[in-house]
Amino acid sequence: MGDSANHYLSLVIPALDRHADDLVFRPYLGRNDGWGRVTYRELEHRLAVTHAYWLRTLAPLQLNPCDVVGFWLTGRKFSDMLNHIAVASLGYTPQLFGSGDFTDISVIYELLAKSGGKALVIEPSQLPVNSSPDAIQVPPSHFVPMDDAGMLAAIAELKAAGREDELKFRQQSVAAVRRDDIAAMFHSSGTTGGMPKIIPNTYKMLEAVIDHKVITAGLSYIPGAQHVINTIGSTAHVASFHIFLALMRAGGCMVQTSSTAIGVDEFMSMSRVCGLNHLVTFGTYLSALIRAARTDESVKGALQSLHQISYTGTSMHKEDEEWAHVHNLKVVTSYGTTETGPLLRSRHGADASSRLLRPIPGTNPAFLPYDRDTSQGDRQLYEIVVAEGEDDCPPPPLVSSDGYYHTGDLLEKVDDGYVYRGRIGDWIKTVEGFVDTKTIEDTVRKTCADIVHDVVVVGTGQKFPCLIVEAVQPRLGEDARRSLANTIVKRMAEHPTRLFPHERIQDPHRIIVVDQGKLVRTQNKGNVRRPATEAAFRAELLAIYDAA
Repeated sequence: MGDSANHYLSLVIPALDRHADDLVFRPYLGRNDGWGRVTYRELEHRLAVTHAYWLRTLAPLQLNPCDVVGFWLTGRKFSDMLNHIAVASLGYTPQLFGSGDFTDISVIYELLAKSGGKALVIEPSQLPVNSSPDAIQVPPSHFVPMDDAGMLAAIAELKAAGREDELKFRQQSVAAVRRDDIAAMFHSSGTTGGMPKIIPNTYKMLEAVIDHKVITAGLSYIPGAQHVINTIGSTAHVASFHIFLALMRAGGCMVQTSSTAIGVDEFMSMSRVCGLNHLVTFGTYLSALIRAARTDESVKGALQSLHQISYTGTSMHKEDEEWAHVHNLKVVTSYGTTETGPLLRSRHGADASSRLLRPIPGTNPAFLPYDRDTSQGDRQLYEIVVAEGEDDCPPPPLVSSDGYYHTGDLLEKVDDGYVYRGRIGDWIKTVEGFVDTKTIEDTVRKTCADIVHDVVVVGTGQKFPCLIVEAVQPRLGEDARRSLANTIVKRMAEHPTRLFPHERIQDPHRIIVVDQGKLVRTQNKGNVRRPATEAAFRAELLAIYDAA
């Protein structure tokens, strides 16, 4: 049986009264010194009128509980988040399409058809698009979201009419749901067979995220202060959504960033204008801030003043991580997936053991040995999985026949913790055996930071691995590119001692030097896409292998 107490909104509704006059969201106003102010009371009013709008607007469709409603919004507005939360409060399931990831409405229709979607909410600014809606036999009903101006107008109208009681958003406004029902649908950041994978979040998974994965593990008590944390990219991003719900539960405030990549000026302004005290970002962007802090005392001081710095998604350069700990930056790293939410977390501390990843209290992931034949010597690796029946295990369609949800991520056990060793795809198979691409790439980044911007190891199924590197210096001639390749080989010579011979790159002719921006990357996190980059440089790679 369903119960409104199972809905994630039941966890945050008490905060609407308890923190009514506190700030809950600081919308970015388009400049580095400008953020708006939304209180919990104002949030409640906006949520109430948006709930009423969708109750009225969707009524003609006669939707059933858990029916799917797609949202193709900008991800740049606070109202985007309120619209899909309001639809969820009615017992329907939002399916979120980020504007930066989806540019063709035919792809959205196809994904919505796969989920059985009954309607699509489209931000008008997303149109026109280069697509052919007529190609879909039964296009869903289209609606326009309620924007900020519409919310404020509806609130003012109710106040003028003396109907302020309708601005209350209470438990009775929330539909009854079951813990195993789908609360929201997201999508993978990569594609399989040309299409992203639909990733559902259940209500029980969101409850686990809100109550202990974020609050218990990440929002430690700040005496006399409110937690102030930034968005991690789009307001439709799964991490921003999870953090915002947990922040509401804890009475905190979220500051909207201009983009996923937080620049130095914007970070400094968030600290000064908004009182940011908890930074959450991807490792790549944290490294950029740390490099700035090495030469700018004001940036260093701002980072040191933060109650906590959390990074995820991608690893930091080892020297940046070491500098952070030496200079008392309260850095922790976390590991999680869109399907499960956070699973592992490090501790704050200067000693190396504190940097190991350990299960977050309340989670119970399992660690399965990964292909013992390829994990030779002391390099036994484990895939992190989640057993069916756990609150953070995704629904049955994503669970394998062995009873586990397989993340595809590998870890190495060190003492009582783990070190992230990349995705299974980061271990490529050459003719001679498996190649630890992550170690090679990290070595190049460490030894060649002054000449190499980024690097990727490729060579799946080939005789040996090759490097494709982005040079720091632009527009190098052929002689300069060959000289750079020689330098990389020389600097790496002392470091491949733990690598097997077939993993070592000791020939400069196996290094392709390109300009910055030539490696193929994911849009949100900026991670290099290995297979796509390998495909992009197929001709150059074939020439290397043919000449060997």
